Amino acid sequence: IEAAQSYDGRDPQVLIVGGGHAGMTLAARLGQMAVDTLVVDSHERAGDNWRKRYSALTLHNEAWVCDLPWMPYPPTWPVYLPKDMLADWLESYSWAMELKYWTSTTLVSAEFDEASKRWTARLRRGGVDHVLHPAHLVIATGMSGEPRVPELPGLSDFAGETLHTHAYVNGERWKGRNAVIVGSSTSAHDVAQDLHGWGAKVTMIQRSPTTIVSVEPAAQLVFALYSEGPSREDCDLLSMSMTYELMLKGQTLLTQKMLELDKDLIAAVEARGFRTDIGEDGSGYYMKYLRTGGGYY
Repeated sequence: IEAAQSYDGRDPQVLIVGGGHAGMTLAARLGQMAVDTLVVDSHERAGDNWRKRYSALTLHNEAWVCDLPWMPYPPTWPVYLPKDMLADWLESYSWAMELKYWTSTTLVSAEFDEASKRWTARLRRGGVDHVLHPAHLVIATGMSGEPRVPELPGLSDFAGETLHTHAYVNGERWKGRNAVIVGSSTSAHDVAQDLHGWGAKVTMIQRSPTTIVSVEPAAQLVFALYSEGPSREDCDLLSMSMTYELMLKGQTLLTQKMLELDKDLIAAVEARGFRTDIGEDGSGYYMKYLRTGGGYY
């Protein structure tokens, strides 16, 4: 196993940059097809992309929508997985599926050679440089890994503590203190709820309208197929083979049903001054997720 992991004197056919859900599942499937595949990830342990997030985080989608090939989550597990359970499962998955997986590794640069039809990928692993020549390079670094911190006038002179949700752990140090949250989508609400639970005095600042959906029952409509009998493999095939136009039409119809289910919830938050919407074309939170990765809770 150590020799296979080292890549001394040989190159992988496929190099995957990013060892989260997408990187791992692709590597597992390629491995079952005897395609030599290496996954590299900047974190110290597989699963750290979830393990290092704020303590209160749980998945907002049902577990069976987020499981992995050949190793579905145990049926005894919670419907909405805590992030540490997910992180440890990902680490176990990398071992059980015998993935070739380099931690503490970053991609420094990559260039494609038209003549040889191979990449020259320069990697830095634990401070040591490596050069590999895979035929295929896959970028699987996700869409929420890098914090976006706006440059606000006066922020650098603020005497209090400032941090991005990327660095938030829990609200234990904020008991009895004032906290202002800039943002009104998923992470903002999760952190606000956690701070409130720890006894902080929380104010949320909203710039743009936010799509609000109840976890149950409204949000469950998007993945209702998974609860209706077909195997998960068939559900994956059916849901992922749909054309964009059909998916958009379906989500628009679902959003109208969600609005009926959530009318009291939406009225209540709007009565508090919170602004809501249902997406730029009435297609709801799921299309917002696919298009921008945010803007909903």
